[in-house]
Amino acid sequence: MDGKDTVLVLRETFYKFLFLPVFAALLCSTAAEANSGGTNSSKKHHKSSKSDSSNQPSSSSPSQTSDGTSDQSGQSANQSKDADSPPCLSWISPGAKPRALLLCIHGLGLYSGSYANFGKRLARLGISVYAIDVRGFGSWMRKGGKDQVDFDGCLNDVKTTLLAIRTANPKLPIFLLGESMGGAIALRATSLYPDLINGLISAVPSGDRFKQKKTDLKVAFQYLKGANKQFDVGSSIVDQATANPKLRKDWADNPLDRMDLSPKELMQFQAFMNDNHDCAKKITSVPVLMVQGNNDKLVKPEGTWDLFNEIESEQKSFLAVPSEHLIYEEQQDKERIYDHRIDQMTAAWIFCHLPNPSTAAAVAEVRTSTLAGPIDMIASGNFADAKPELQKLLEREPLNAEAHYWLGVALYKSRNVNAAQKEFETCVSLGNDPLHLRDAANYLLAIKGKDVSLPAIIPGDSSVPNNPINRSDLTQGVPTVLAFYAPWIEQCRDIVPMFLQARQRYGNRLKLIQVDIDTPDGKNLVGQFNIGPIPTFVFLTASGGVAKTRIGMSSFIDFAKNITTILPR
Repeated sequence: MDGKDTVLVLRETFYKFLFLPVFAALLCSTAAEANSGGTNSSKKHHKSSKSDSSNQPSSSSPSQTSDGTSDQSGQSANQSKDADSPPCLSWISPGAKPRALLLCIHGLGLYSGSYANFGKRLARLGISVYAIDVRGFGSWMRKGGKDQVDFDGCLNDVKTTLLAIRTANPKLPIFLLGESMGGAIALRATSLYPDLINGLISAVPSGDRFKQKKTDLKVAFQYLKGANKQFDVGSSIVDQATANPKLRKDWADNPLDRMDLSPKELMQFQAFMNDNHDCAKKITSVPVLMVQGNNDKLVKPEGTWDLFNEIESEQKSFLAVPSEHLIYEEQQDKERIYDHRIDQMTAAWIFCHLPNPSTAAAVAEVRTSTLAGPIDMIASGNFADAKPELQKLLEREPLNAEAHYWLGVALYKSRNVNAAQKEFETCVSLGNDPLHLRDAANYLLAIKGKDVSLPAIIPGDSSVPNNPINRSDLTQGVPTVLAFYAPWIEQCRDIVPMFLQARQRYGNRLKLIQVDIDTPDGKNLVGQFNIGPIPTFVFLTASGGVAKTRIGMSSFIDFAKNITTILPR
């Protein structure tokens, strides 16, 4: 045995008998620490208002793109224990009515803007696209104390965003897409919130990677230097993820992409990825499309295939495409012909899984006849008998939003307010009962003591004083746009230029108000208008009624289109 062989034997011995046990113990400890908190329910970080009393737009900072599609972005701050609104971008075609909605979750080291080309392309195909920053990445890095990876918080952000999107678009189906780390997050979210999602697209979600031993050794040695001390792990990930020099440069140079992580964060990441095998088995009814690149040098294809086989849903498809690791993200730096085809196949899969209108109508008719008895009982004041009838119905049809609504009414009338609140929240979150959606929201607002008409997204922060502002005092008889923003959110930087352009076009016919979500007054308004991701734009009529709610930073074309809905004709 020569010297080189001796070194290899010693290295393998060290890896098997010293490093692996230590690393496994650390990984288990990290996983236990992460799981002990569970998936905490978010409380919104609220916001403050700055009125445009002189009809001049107030200064602030948001972002946008200027082509035909909306590039909306939104963000807010906090962690899973005190959840706020997640930073969000969106791409919406102002010239076409969308047929579906898609929420995208980015991969490790990237941010919501990595879906820009993909989002614009799908918007032109009739799918409105949203993307949020995962906690610890993107604009979260600019928010003090919120720059660490937080998967529980991110899962809450996904839920908050799904509910906000559904509330703003109650008749449209919602699909969830994620890539790499985002694919794993989307998979986990689908197992937790299947009622909120019409379909899942998960690209390369496996934690089974090439050169895993080398990465594990690097993390272990860095852990000895300090569990929370960040080091450059992104460069090696980029080297494996792509051979494209332009993509490598853009990935490294973008200030919203993150290349440095701590050993503790990386171990949390690996533990999260490993746990997804159990979550895949819990997906039993949601349609799933799993995607893998044939030329992926980072994630092993067999790992993605194993996850695919563990999914219990019968409506599942596996798609292998000619791509490196990134399939949907950073498409501006890749071969466009393949991206076009992949995007078209993805859109086709979404359209193939849209709810059938005739089937939905037939189901609604059956549900209405089944509900006739309990509704008559409630109308006659017989709440005691109505409750068990509705509960039996929901055992058979757990996604029947109308049944949840009437059970909420029966419970509310019986003074079981906490149970009623859960039923009304379920009705709102399902979003498939537009007839009673506003009524359910009003019950929730009555329970929480708020005076707003939009559905509640998450329970309000109890630390925020409830001092409702009269909407007519905001508008003062003039059509008004409220722009909810945060100064630390990169995506909000273009709100001021957009407001200035609106002022030049509409003059005194329109009132523009910016609402800073980090101030007490802003928090009050966020609670009243049930704001989710940031930025969010609320379009008020002259009398104070909500005409439209637009999530994310939009292009001026889309912004102007929504303004026309509140101006006198």
